[in-house]
Amino acid sequence: MSPSKVTLREVVSTLQAENLLSEDDAALRYLSNRTSRQPWYIRTMVGFGAWLASLLLIGFVAGFSLAMESGYTVIGLVLIVGAILVRRQFDNDFLNQCALAVSLAGQALLAYGLAETLGHDEFETYLSVALIVSSVLFFLFPDRIHRVIMVLIATGSLTTLFYLWEANSLVPLLGPAFTGALVLLHRQTPNLVASRFAQFVRPLMNGLMLSAFGVLLISTVYILPELGVDFEFYPRPWISTILFGTLFLYVGGQVTQTVVNTDNVAALPVLYGVMIAIIACSWVAPGLLLGLIVTTLGAASGNKTFIGAGVGFFAIFLATYFYGIEVTMLTKSITLVAAGVAILVLRWTILKVFNIPGQQGMGHA
Repeated sequence: MSPSKVTLREVVSTLQAENLLSEDDAALRYLSNRTSRQPWYIRTMVGFGAWLASLLLIGFVAGFSLAMESGYTVIGLVLIVGAILVRRQFDNDFLNQCALAVSLAGQALLAYGLAETLGHDEFETYLSVALIVSSVLFFLFPDRIHRVIMVLIATGSLTTLFYLWEANSLVPLLGPAFTGALVLLHRQTPNLVASRFAQFVRPLMNGLMLSAFGVLLISTVYILPELGVDFEFYPRPWISTILFGTLFLYVGGQVTQTVVNTDNVAALPVLYGVMIAIIACSWVAPGLLLGLIVTTLGAASGNKTFIGAGVGFFAIFLATYFYGIEVTMLTKSITLVAAGVAILVLRWTILKVFNIPGQQGMGHA
């Protein structure tokens, strides 16, 4: 076996050869029942066909609900229960995608039916039902993608409800709250993965990360002054900056324990000075700190998904923020050039002051 890349089947075969696994062991049953994965383009076509067939079936079935009182509610419940049963009993791409589409459609019909029945402020009722149902289905529906979508629906419904309740002043707290939960889960990941909650950890983390991205993008919403609209989508963004700054210092401090030489007296003051300077520069653009926090979490754990997501969101937020601010193009250009020069200077300073393993050979990067 190659020491650099060992498959699960090779590991199990070695353990079996050393009489460390019995014939009825769960690992052997898993490998014997596991089918080979189809090519991605075949799976894409299967998924597209499943969604199309599911939506046509849903449209046909939902038509019957028009002829019965509270029909949307009943049909929605039937679709959700049926999707859960199918997903728990079968494991193939076509049925998995069908169950996913049916579950989402069932939730929409259930929420609409209850909102129509209750009558009082239908949109608020719809969002409240969606929030509750998605929170419950996160645990009941055994599918990773479905769980991520449930987190997004729950957090999106909560954010929209804040606006309906005219509590938009609380929206700047949502992004840091989602990110704080993400950081906590990241720290507890080894313990959670070893527990019975392992199947919920990754979907919840990915959902919280995407939810935080979505909320922070609201702060870049640009309303034309000519419209005369006096409404703040994201009031007082500095509140988010303070909270994100605290998380940034915490996450950065945890990472330095593995990369900074404790004998270097100047390293920690320089590091925290750099982080405080970054927080100050992000005073009205808290999304920049969110991108750095997610990237740092990914770098600390070797999670390429988090690294890519953090870098990508940083670039998207920076582009949308610069598009919305009311300054001239010359000012924007000067600011971008100055930011680039500052980043290069900070990088040079860090490489000179810190004793980072593998620093040699990085000067050309």
